[in-house]
Amino acid sequence: MKQTLITSLILILLNVCASSQQDEINQTDNSFISSESNISTHKKKLNFFVVSKRQKGKLDLATRFNVFRSKIKSLFRPKKFVAIIAKNGEQMSAKVIYRLKKHNARIGTIWFDSHGMYKKGYSLFLIGEDEISYKTLKDSSLASSFRQLAAFSDSETKLVVGSCYGGATYHRASIDYKDTTRMNGDSLMIIIGELLKNVTVYASESWVMTKPGLFLKRAAVTGYPGRKLFLDVCYQPAWENAGKWNEYNAYTNNFRSVTPVTLDMYGNVILRTLSYTDKKEVQKEISKNLEKMQPGLYK
Repeated sequence: MKQTLITSLILILLNVCASSQQDEINQTDNSFISSESNISTHKKKLNFFVVSKRQKGKLDLATRFNVFRSKIKSLFRPKKFVAIIAKNGEQMSAKVIYRLKKHNARIGTIWFDSHGMYKKGYSLFLIGEDEISYKTLKDSSLASSFRQLAAFSDSETKLVVGSCYGGATYHRASIDYKDTTRMNGDSLMIIIGELLKNVTVYASESWVMTKPGLFLKRAAVTGYPGRKLFLDVCYQPAWENAGKWNEYNAYTNNFRSVTPVTLDMYGNVILRTLSYTDKKEVQKEISKNLEKMQPGLYK
């Protein structure tokens, strides 16, 4: 009997998630998005967690886990936290704006959960099929998706690039070791800040991990991968900058290094007190991995 009740509860929760997602798609039309907004009337703060819509036939356990935990979280705190699943930047902004208008709210924290792509040689994150980088944001259509959010943002708005290397500022060797390339994560952070006006942008110099406890103020995004390919020499700067995050304040035009970020139970971004690499055991492990590095492991 107990197992039956639990199973029924899970099915109900998943059906509610699916129904809510479909309602957003049906109600986010262009006329709704294009109307004017005045941030001064938005006293309430609403937080968002944006996840890319899964590609058919592609198994991505990390993304599936984040979809599940963020959707469950938003079910119990619908007036404070919203999980968005988007197939591109345009759909992302439409869904976010729909929720903001529905609750007469402004953006508190908006977290973009994504994979990074080290092999491309520059910082980026994905919103479904759209690549967001300092290069692609020069395109008017992609820039518009973020510019529309500016009407709902203010100096207290926090935007988090939740992808690996999203805020990387170093040069790294190319995969074939023929040259080096600058990641330009700071350029990505700055252009996002300019599009959304007075927001504060956070992004990591190195890896962003997916672990339980993200919404419990824990160190759920720090760490490093264990696969052998990450010991290739091209990853040396990623190891040297593990656990480091950057902050760009568009209002003051100030760029600085900060401790790793996390989220509280309502999706508000928080800077952790200590850096991940302050622990001696972590420093030892990173040093060991740096000593093990060699060419030809990236395949």
